[in-house]
Amino acid sequence: MKYLLSSILILILAGPAVTEPPPENDLERRIDSLFIIASSGDIKYRDSVDQAIDSIAVIGAAAVPRLVEKYTTQSARERHTINNILKKIGSDAVPYLTKSLALSDPEQVSRICYSLGEIGDKYATKSILKVLHHDHWWVRSSCAGALGDICDTAAFDEVLSLFEDTVESVRKSAVVAVGKMEKEEAIPLLIHMLGDPYYGVRMTASEALEKFGQEAVPYLADSLVSANYLAGNLGIVTLGRIGGDRAAEALAPQIKSSDPIRRALAVEAILHSNSSLACSYVEELKETETDPAVLYYIDLVLEKYAAR
Repeated sequence: MKYLLSSILILILAGPAVTEPPPENDLERRIDSLFIIASSGDIKYRDSVDQAIDSIAVIGAAAVPRLVEKYTTQSARERHTINNILKKIGSDAVPYLTKSLALSDPEQVSRICYSLGEIGDKYATKSILKVLHHDHWWVRSSCAGALGDICDTAAFDEVLSLFEDTVESVRKSAVVAVGKMEKEEAIPLLIHMLGDPYYGVRMTASEALEKFGQEAVPYLADSLVSANYLAGNLGIVTLGRIGGDRAAEALAPQIKSSDPIRRALAVEAILHSNSSLACSYVEELKETETDPAVLYYIDLVLEKYAAR
């Protein structure tokens, strides 16, 4: 009896997997029948899933309204299937999807944004920008992600405005999006985000700067004197990941810092920079260094570059 009551409670709380309205015509009934197979995890449909997905995708734009209605589902498998079908339909799906960004359900709008990003058609940019500052943070985050995937630099300034968002996940999505657009003017702003209070934002900013490569080195070198402790330390790490002689030269002064954490980070970054230009500074530091972590990285640097 206890097991039965628990099962009933779970079913009540879970509710139906799909909440779209019932089909109104033969086309919708056909899409629904195919979708059951396309989104099924049942082993008996295993060999038919891809065929069912393709059969819906072949319908093209006419299938999109029903798929959008299905985007209210709470099933991750079904959402994944809808997105895969919309990607296969491609640009033909975009006009109805952009129109659907005016829907009142924020989860639905967020999922539509994600699919628009996956499709990657710049036609969607203007419509996504209209909901970029949506009241719900997850819509803002999805909008930024979609604009980054579309990589339309026309949205650059608007996405940058989300760097000031109060929600860390939105800032993170905006940083990733700006990094994908690869505009040099973004570099100082990404460096500023190295000092964000949220770890996820800082690390995605570092990854974005790393993709700029040597282009980012002079900016990072100038930022190492930042009053923001986090930004300075992560700037050192980022320089080490970018590597090269210019990065090593920029790192060398940091090994004279009074802060042992910064000295350790700087010596470790020199280790990863694949440049021996700063070795003389590291050798000099070994004579006076007492911190175990710094000494550990000093030995690794000197061992690595001994033959150079």
